[in-house]
Amino acid sequence: MLSSFARWNVRHGLLFAGALAVLGLSGCDSGPDDTEILWDTWGVPHIYGSNADSLMYAFGWAQMRAHGNRVLRLYGEARGRAAEYWEPEHLDSDRRIRTLELPERGRQWANDQEAPFRGYLEAFVAGMNAYAEAHPDRIDEARTAVLPVRPTDVFAHVLRAVHITFVARGDLQGAQRWRQRAGSNAWAVGPSRSASGNALLLANPHLPWDDRFTWFEAQLTGLGIDAYGAALLGMPFPAIAFNDHLGWTHTVNPLDASDLYRLRLVDGGYAWNGDTRSFSTDAKTLTVKREDGTMRTDTLVVRRSVHGPVVAQRDGKALALRVAGLSQSGLFEQYWRMLRATNLSQFEAALRRLRMPMFNTVYADSDGRILYHFGGRVPNRDWGDWAYWQGIVPGDTSGTLWTSVH
Repeated sequence: MLSSFARWNVRHGLLFAGALAVLGLSGCDSGPDDTEILWDTWGVPHIYGSNADSLMYAFGWAQMRAHGNRVLRLYGEARGRAAEYWEPEHLDSDRRIRTLELPERGRQWANDQEAPFRGYLEAFVAGMNAYAEAHPDRIDEARTAVLPVRPTDVFAHVLRAVHITFVARGDLQGAQRWRQRAGSNAWAVGPSRSASGNALLLANPHLPWDDRFTWFEAQLTGLGIDAYGAALLGMPFPAIAFNDHLGWTHTVNPLDASDLYRLRLVDGGYAWNGDTRSFSTDAKTLTVKREDGTMRTDTLVVRRSVHGPVVAQRDGKALALRVAGLSQSGLFEQYWRMLRATNLSQFEAALRRLRMPMFNTVYADSDGRILYHFGGRVPNRDWGDWAYWQGIVPGDTSGTLWTSVH
């Protein structure tokens, strides 16, 4: 396969159009005896395994080999313990992560995984830990505090990257600024519109080449899979990919799947349906590493209304955040089924699981089929238009509280 992830022709298998061939292999790795990793001259791993566990083990190994220190930083941040591991400057991030309870959600997601996907995830982190143990010289001493990584870390990272960075970012950081920065391009061209008579698919993602947005390309071959794609670093599945039969990509869609609710504070609680309701509270201990290496502890009191966690407070008012899809833990399984699909019917069945809380999906296959899918977990709101729900919503009445999604 070719290693420049760009544009491909869909016919009897998927070929890149306008890409460069692999000119040589720069090295190889091996994890389990039945696994081999061949690295091409662009640093892309081509992973061969006899079963899904070995593929996932090697995929974790390869991510650590290429970006081990960055992966460990991302996982440490997703734990809400970066200030404990590294510097006080991470304290605001830790407070946000712990307020949103992403580590607890990650634990829930890990516990929700059913066979065989629980085993696949355990193999993925086992490969990461094995690489770090075999090559301690490649891991910065400061990052070793995160080891060993666990399945809960993977899911806390996924929740932070997808549900908070994408789904809730407009509410947390200003919707207008987020809409100006976010986006991607994708094209699917049907056979009747292409010079070759084949379906065409172009993936052109627009994400910063940095931090949790870093793409990691890989080819995965084995167990009836021969797929090439790109995962966001630290994730156990390609987010955009193609196999011998079909391919897909994503773009950001105009979806409002989170809301900020304005609470009026009353007698230690908040106004609710003409009465006063108490917050549920939880005191969390945050450890902070001082510049001289000594530790201190801070107490973070997390308050939750019926809407969600309180993320800001000022002048007798507070803001609570509600995000759709946080309890939908089958994201890994959905993408695995998308990767293994061989036709449009199987791919649509995977999409119908609706475990990805947003994104457009653009698709093409070797049968000449193309697809556009507007995905997401859209809240069932009884009234109001787009502009209303893009603003800060009154949180003193059950009339604005959505409790289900489409």
